[in-house]
Amino acid sequence: MTNSSAKTRDAISGLILVARPLWPVLRRIGDLLSRRGYSVETAATWRGLLDGPGTREGFAAALLGEYGAVAEEEEILRRFRDAGGPGVPVFLVGGQSAVRRTRRFREAGADMVFAADLPEEEILNRAQPLLAYRKMYWNAVLVGRELSDLAMMDGLTGLPDRRRFSLDLDRCAETARRIGRPLSCIVIDIDDFRRVNETHGPEVGDSVIRQFGGVLTRAKRSYDTVARLGGDEFVWLLLGADRDEAMRAAERAQGLVSGSVFNGTHAPVRVTATFGVASLSPGGEWDANVLVENADRALYWGKESGKNVVRFYPPGKEVDVA
Repeated sequence: MTNSSAKTRDAISGLILVARPLWPVLRRIGDLLSRRGYSVETAATWRGLLDGPGTREGFAAALLGEYGAVAEEEEILRRFRDAGGPGVPVFLVGGQSAVRRTRRFREAGADMVFAADLPEEEILNRAQPLLAYRKMYWNAVLVGRELSDLAMMDGLTGLPDRRRFSLDLDRCAETARRIGRPLSCIVIDIDDFRRVNETHGPEVGDSVIRQFGGVLTRAKRSYDTVARLGGDEFVWLLLGADRDEAMRAAERAQGLVSGSVFNGTHAPVRVTATFGVASLSPGGEWDANVLVENADRALYWGKESGKNVVRFYPPGKEVDVA
């Protein structure tokens, strides 16, 4: 690799957006990151997330100053995650009220929420693994961009196929292991899909599968992987999400599926789905294939226990979603 290529890759992770820096610690963090070689831009409002940086490959992270308009903040985060670049970590800094709402902000799209009275060095140390992941992500994109242009996409849904998923699984597992973050997998299967084909015909069945893939795409974070394994079975990889976060993501997607109307040829079609969830944690036994096998076990357990549920394997404290 030439020196110019190496410099290009080092610069890929260069831009940090600091939006609404009401809290002094945000300015200090920006100064530290600038001294570390990042390009730091500021924006007066969170809407700066939606005005361009999210479309740039060099967008490394966003630091947001929480200002109390929670509904507006959540909407901006969701819109950014829907339209922004993949793998961009979002860090939110605010008062104790923001910390108490950590779960809501995480579900909307923030990766970490920090109290504004923490030292800037502590915040950066805790955020650094996700910054490192972002850089590795774009390095992998540059190295593998030619490969990604090959036909490893499912022709019906436009999602990655089984071969692409296998590559993404290896990449995500190695990245999670190196940066000490959890990795979760969700395997999803449409309930009683054969009945859809028998009742409405295979053309409608294909339409339902295509639209179902769209529902999962809307449910995932922009940097997650959702792939079609074949038939009516899908898989979802969540880097940095632990057991509880993956369960909440599956529950949210299950609700979207149950509430969706899939357009058939002559009549609307409704379906449900069963979700099997498994996770790997830092410091534990690390086997990506076992991760997928456990998610499969959870899926079959869900099918046997009534369908239209979310199950985790190995079973422990169970969140039952009927």
